Amino acid sequence: MKIVGFTYYDGAYRMTMKSDSSLLNQGKPFFLPDGSEDIRQCPCVALRINRLGRSIAPQFAMRYYDAMAYGIDFRAADLLRQGLTTEGLAFDGALCVGEWMPPAVFRTLPCALLNEIEQALPIEQAIAQISRTMTLRMGDILYIDSPKEALPVKREDVIQYEHDDQPLLYCRIK
Repeated sequence: MKIVGFTYYDGAYRMTMKSDSSLLNQGKPFFLPDGSEDIRQCPCVALRINRLGRSIAPQFAMRYYDAMAYGIDFRAADLLRQGLTTEGLAFDGALCVGEWMPPAVFRTLPCALLNEIEQALPIEQAIAQISRTMTLRMGDILYIDSPKEALPVKREDVIQYEHDDQPLLYCRIK
């Protein structure tokens, strides 16, 4: 399984990869990593790939994912400022993914985040761009960050998204 995404920092989207240990499942706490004093969180939309594909044209990209979820992309801002991209983005638990749901259901939620992302980098374009350089496989996860500034997190913070009293994402910071 690959975790590939578009992280927004320094005023532009950059394609990034995370290790499989970077995935933090719904309900598990996020432990602040050692070695960084400035951990920030950025809301994102995550997609779960459901078929094999390479060099996917944007008009066919919607066929390659079967679920969407809210997510939180954690990053070590101080390490990124030092030019340590991998260390700043790919640590354990760096991507928290909420409840997966079919794209048709996810798109009906009142989601300002999805609108912000779609205006900055349409999902179909992101899939096409990633698939030009690597084969997408069933089970891979793609994420696209919000273009807004990442906010700091501290111990005992709780990040959650809900809709009609249904939890979509919950993460406690430890």
